[in-house]
Amino acid sequence: MRHAERAKVRAATWLYRWSLAQGMVGVIFSALTFAGVFTILLGPVFEQLGLGYLSTLTILVVVAASLVLGLGFFLDRVAKFWKAQALVGTTRNPFLYDRLYQKELLTLTNQHLPVMRALQAINRDPRVAEELDRAIARLEETLRNKRWTIRPGEETYEDSR
Repeated sequence: MRHAERAKVRAATWLYRWSLAQGMVGVIFSALTFAGVFTILLGPVFEQLGLGYLSTLTILVVVAASLVLGLGFFLDRVAKFWKAQALVGTTRNPFLYDRLYQKELLTLTNQHLPVMRALQAINRDPRVAEELDRAIARLEETLRNKRWTIRPGEETYEDSR
């Protein structure tokens, strides 16, 4: 890889990391801001109940953390939001839909195709041989074109809407 390309990849990697870090730091600072502002506002009320500002702050930090973690749990386990988000991101991005990733290309070339050819060599059932021949031919076509071949009637993301 040329120096300029390596520099672009390195820059893209750091921008991606920066974006992830901003998201996490944003959540933390939002929770702390919530706790700080409401400690100032609710501190006198809780003082009348016998709690100091530190106790009020502690209660609000626990409430904010519980809300963030509870919402994350709800979105992940109950609403299954991340699955839907991945589905939308994949179907809207043509590069993720039918083009092969480098990792997929290497896995198909170095793992799946050799295993299928080995099965073909030891197979004795003619019905299985036909199916293996079709599958191997399709994989070889996929590797030549560097694109997945999606035939009519095959289940894809778009079929599951």
